[in-house]
Amino acid sequence: MPGIVGAEEVASVNDIKLSGQYGDILEKLVLYQDEGVTHFYGAELDLGDMRRAWLSPVEVDDGANSSYFQLLYVNTTPNKVLGRSDIPVYLLNIDEISFKLAADTHPSHELLNQLLGGDRPKILVRSCQNGMAYFPRSVTPDADPSIMVQHLEKLTNVLGMNGAEVAVSLTKVSADSPMSIPHSDEISITHARQYEFEKKPVFTYGINLENDPWKYYDIFTPVPIENVDRNNVLVRLDSGCDIGQIYNDRGCDCREQLHTALVDMQDLGHGMVIHIPSQDGRGYGAATKMETEGLKRGDPMITNSGNLVAMDTIAAARHLFGDHYDIRSYDGAGRILAGLGIQSIILQTDNRLKTEGLSKGGIKVIRKPTNTIGANGSHRHVSAKHRESGIYYQD
Repeated sequence: MPGIVGAEEVASVNDIKLSGQYGDILEKLVLYQDEGVTHFYGAELDLGDMRRAWLSPVEVDDGANSSYFQLLYVNTTPNKVLGRSDIPVYLLNIDEISFKLAADTHPSHELLNQLLGGDRPKILVRSCQNGMAYFPRSVTPDADPSIMVQHLEKLTNVLGMNGAEVAVSLTKVSADSPMSIPHSDEISITHARQYEFEKKPVFTYGINLENDPWKYYDIFTPVPIENVDRNNVLVRLDSGCDIGQIYNDRGCDCREQLHTALVDMQDLGHGMVIHIPSQDGRGYGAATKMETEGLKRGDPMITNSGNLVAMDTIAAARHLFGDHYDIRSYDGAGRILAGLGIQSIILQTDNRLKTEGLSKGGIKVIRKPTNTIGANGSHRHVSAKHRESGIYYQD
C-alpha cells in the first residue's frame, strides 16, 4: 500500500526494533487512501458526560512534505460520514503547549468541551504542530504554514468533506522570550517562550535533535534554563499523548503526570520536563495507539472476535505487538541533558526503561515515583501499569 512505511523499511531507524506485525497492522487500520491522503480508522475517545467523539489520525503527503491531522467525528463515526459534504466542519487552531499546560477549567478547554458536545454530527479538524500518525513519520513545528493550508485543502477535497466553515482558536501562542543558554554543539534550541501554569511562569524551549528518531523535543522549566541546577535536578521524561493531554480522555493519566511534575518543580523552584511529542502510543504513533484504545474498550477495528473482553492498557499493547510493545528510546533526552551540562538527576518516573536509558547514557539517576492516582477516572490505566513488573516499577 503506497504511503505506508512497512516495518521492514524502518527497522533500522536508530536500531529501534519494531514488532514484526507493525506494517501489517498499519495497512489493516487504513480506512481510506488516495492521492497522498491516508486516513486511519482511529477509535472513540472516552470523554464522559454523554459526549461522543471518534478520533482518526490522517497523514497528507505530497511527495516532498507531509502533514499530520486529527479528525474528530462528533456524534458519528468516519465510516458513516466519509464522503458526505453536508456535515459541518470546524478547524481547530490550538497552540499545543499552552493547551497542555492550561487548567481543565480554562476557557479554551471549556470551549473544546462544547465543540465535542451537543447532539448533531460534526467534524473537527486539527492540524498537529508535532507528533506522528505512525513511526517514524514525525512532523515538527518548523513546517511551513502554507504547506499545512495546502494539505488541509487537499484533505477536504479528497475525502469529499466541506471546507472548514469555522476556524476556532482555542489558545494563543506566547510571545518569544530571550534565550541565554550554555553553548552546545550537541543541541539546537529553536525557540524560547514563556507560558503560565497554575498562575506561575513556565519557560519552554523547542529543540530539534539530529540523528534521533523522535526529532523534536520541548523543555518546560519553572525558571529560565540558564538558572536550572546542573546537579540533582528534578526531571520528568514526558511522552506526548494527545488524547490525554489535549482531549483529557478518561482512560489516560498522562495529563495528570505532566501537571503533577510541574507542580512539584514549581514548589521546589527548579526542575525540567523533557516532553517528547512524537512518542505517542509508546513510540508507534497515533494510528495504532487508537487501536489499543479500542481494545481497552472492547471495540477494536482489526480484531474481529465477537467475544472480545475489554483489555487493560498493557494487555492491549501486547495483543498488537507482543514483547516489542514499547519502542520508546531515551538517548535523545540524555544528549539534551549532557548538552546542558547536567550530570545527575532525580527522575520522576514509574518506568524502568527511562531510568535505564539515561543511566546507560552516563547520567546519574535517582528515581522518584510519579504518585499519580488516575484522578480523572484513569485509575484502571494506572493500576495496569503498576502491575506490570517488566517495565513499570511497583511502589
